[in-house]
Amino acid sequence: MDPLDRFLSAARMEEPDEVPVSLLTSARFFSHFYGIKVFQFFHDPKLMLDASLHTMRLFPEIVFFPGLWADYGIVVEPSAFGSRIFWPENYVPYVRGELLENPEDIMGLEPPDPKTDGLMPFVLESIQYMQKHAPKNTKYLYAVARGPFQVASYMRGHTEFLVDLTVRPDVARKLIDVCTETTIRWLRVQLEVIDNPIGIYVPDDNASFLSPGLFEKFGLPAYKRIFSEFDGLLKVYHNDADSTHILDLLAQCDFQVFNFSPATDIRTVKQGIGQKVCLMGNVDPVSVMLRGTPEKVEEDCKSCIQIGGPGGGYILSLGGGPSMETPKENVEAMVRAAKRYGRYPVLGG
Repeated sequence: MDPLDRFLSAARMEEPDEVPVSLLTSARFFSHFYGIKVFQFFHDPKLMLDASLHTMRLFPEIVFFPGLWADYGIVVEPSAFGSRIFWPENYVPYVRGELLENPEDIMGLEPPDPKTDGLMPFVLESIQYMQKHAPKNTKYLYAVARGPFQVASYMRGHTEFLVDLTVRPDVARKLIDVCTETTIRWLRVQLEVIDNPIGIYVPDDNASFLSPGLFEKFGLPAYKRIFSEFDGLLKVYHNDADSTHILDLLAQCDFQVFNFSPATDIRTVKQGIGQKVCLMGNVDPVSVMLRGTPEKVEEDCKSCIQIGGPGGGYILSLGGGPSMETPKENVEAMVRAAKRYGRYPVLGG
């Protein structure tokens, strides 16, 4: 099997020939290996494509997920509402200040138009450029949209949004509803321009800041609404905050692949939600992958494989995106671990 076939087999809860290896597509990671500033990556679709292809060719046994991606970070959705965006020279852009400082600002809020507002039309142009100029064996496969809790937090402010959930639940629900609708519309418009899409990808770390009660009240309906809109496509959810307390609820959200945090115990995840959805993780991207030795990387990957791999439905990955200066030899150690310990049938550890 080739790497993508392994990935898709695991996503279907099957046992491929060996545990697949995947890393999240990362503008910082790709820029570093291509030798350009991150700012250049974001502002030139040719450099974005070239840096992506260069890094993918360096590591042919790895499935970079979601693969080709017009990645502008967390700022795309907030920019469409009117948030101020700051562009560092060699880091990802970020939202500066809170757009929605007062609860009254929220009650009249409407979803943006993905074809005209903020960075969204630039993303669509970049998608079309990458599809046109990518080699035939490298396809643009996934639509990507940040989840409603991440977008809401960046526009309202992380603390104020959490306060709203308890003190002003009507305001919080309005904001979540608008952000949920934005996620759905943004995914749909991307799917219209992607030639042959196979899935959607929804990252949303901020959902883990909700208690189980608040997640059941606000998170579960929002996620069910999003993922139910895209039947027939592979649905991937990413959350690299500790989600231990909401795992049982996440299992009800109708996604098929879960990329989860190193703060969330892989054995707990495998015994719970891992019986229903494919697990993708959860080697620590900083303490192990960035700062560890190749031997330490291989040791941690072996442990993850022995816990997550038995029975299939497991993709060896990090619990988040790779850091910018992750050593090449540590990435190679990850691939080596999958070859040594990930051949099926995988024995538990």
